[in-house]
Amino acid sequence: MSEQPGSTRREALGVGRGAMGGAALLALTPGAASAASAPAGGIFALPSTRARVPVPRDAPAVRTDGYADAADGGGALYRRVATAPTHRGWFRSSDGALWELAEDAPSVRAFGAVGDGQADDRAAIQAAIDFVAARGGGGVTIPVGRFRLGTVSAPDNTGPIALWMRSGVRLHGSDRSRSVLVLADAQRGPGTFGRIIASGVLTDASLADFTLEANRAGQGAERDATNGAAIMLGTAGAHVERVVIENLVVRGANGQAIQVVGHPDAISRDVTICGNRVEASSFIGIQVSHFIDLTIDNNDISDCRDNGIDIYGDNFTNNSTTPTSTQARIARNRVRRCASGAFLETVADVDVTGNLFDGCRVTGVHVNRIHGEPSGIMVQNNRITSTPIGASITGDTGGVSIQGNNISRFTRAAIQFGLDGQGNVSFVTATGNVFDCRGVTCPVVLGDSPKGTLSWIRVVDNVVLGLPKPEQLFVNRFATSNVVRVGDFIGVQSDLPRG
Repeated sequence: MSEQPGSTRREALGVGRGAMGGAALLALTPGAASAASAPAGGIFALPSTRARVPVPRDAPAVRTDGYADAADGGGALYRRVATAPTHRGWFRSSDGALWELAEDAPSVRAFGAVGDGQADDRAAIQAAIDFVAARGGGGVTIPVGRFRLGTVSAPDNTGPIALWMRSGVRLHGSDRSRSVLVLADAQRGPGTFGRIIASGVLTDASLADFTLEANRAGQGAERDATNGAAIMLGTAGAHVERVVIENLVVRGANGQAIQVVGHPDAISRDVTICGNRVEASSFIGIQVSHFIDLTIDNNDISDCRDNGIDIYGDNFTNNSTTPTSTQARIARNRVRRCASGAFLETVADVDVTGNLFDGCRVTGVHVNRIHGEPSGIMVQNNRITSTPIGASITGDTGGVSIQGNNISRFTRAAIQFGLDGQGNVSFVTATGNVFDCRGVTCPVVLGDSPKGTLSWIRVVDNVVLGLPKPEQLFVNRFATSNVVRVGDFIGVQSDLPRG
């Protein structure tokens, strides 16, 4: 591409970006290439949106090879329109004709994104999202490249964001490992509520198939914040419905990596988070609050400073005993080296099935109560290894069942009632589990709440490998116990390799 004397390609590209949404003729460079071809099937070919080539009057559409030049990958299909659109997805050819983007899933390069890791591509990607939302929804494609993002103030004034998701938009990469969004350095200030991809109310939307480098290390003194997220959908009393987050890589989040936020008065519905890889968040890996119908499936989560998976449903508006979060399936996830593998707080009707929780610092699965009563919790067929506590429960419940799990290399207890040393625990059943006690000297079942009451507990017909001493099977430090049955262990002396 020829350039104006003294200009750089970056400057020339910037001029093209500015003209993309304006009413004026796109900036043309003296001596620019004029190559073009005749219509083929009614579509006229242009080397770029800047080409100084008149388009035949009978051509209903043009296809560009590039946005600013033929080599930048920003090519797209445009259709002739009579009036200038109000969005950025159009251009004016040199003969004065107007052309509107007609791609089903336009590339962000068609809006001026560069993807070289240096230019700030935030505005171009936001323009693509806004364009697709304005025409009623559809896909936005992040092609191969490193798209650097600065931040601006969120539309709802809740703090800085890079991208604001819109209802109906599918933001998808073309290659998960090579379609990369990266947060620029120093985008957080003291006390800010920073997010990279955020939304208010959001419906019928998805994020998929790209990498998000949240650049926690580049945020200076704010690199270990807990009041932000790499992805936060729904905030400030908003909710989301029919939203999918799948096949992403999220690295180095400052706060949560993936967060979907409902509200007791605005419940989120039909949320799916699957097939993602989350690495090294400064707070929680995947967190969802105030929902109905949630699936968290087949994710890899590692090295978060807090919980790997965290779901929450306390009604803080009126302190109701009924959870606001119900109907969740947490399945086939692999959570390593986080605080707790899965932390279930004041939720109901939740299945935690077929997961691996490995090397977590506190517990594999923890069920906790605030005001609302956890109920209908099934913890089944999970493998929990190398955590101090396999499964723990704190607070009176409406029913927790722990069945068919394999718990090994625990150093405090396979099952513990009362994680924080106080409060009551009730209505818990544990059967059919395998507790690998080889090399273990701590209790298999521990009740650890000297000021609380333990009620309606049934722990029977579980296998213990290694034949622990009888006094290790159940240690109860609760002040009061009521209808508690812990026993009928099936002891097996085994020299089999550890699972």
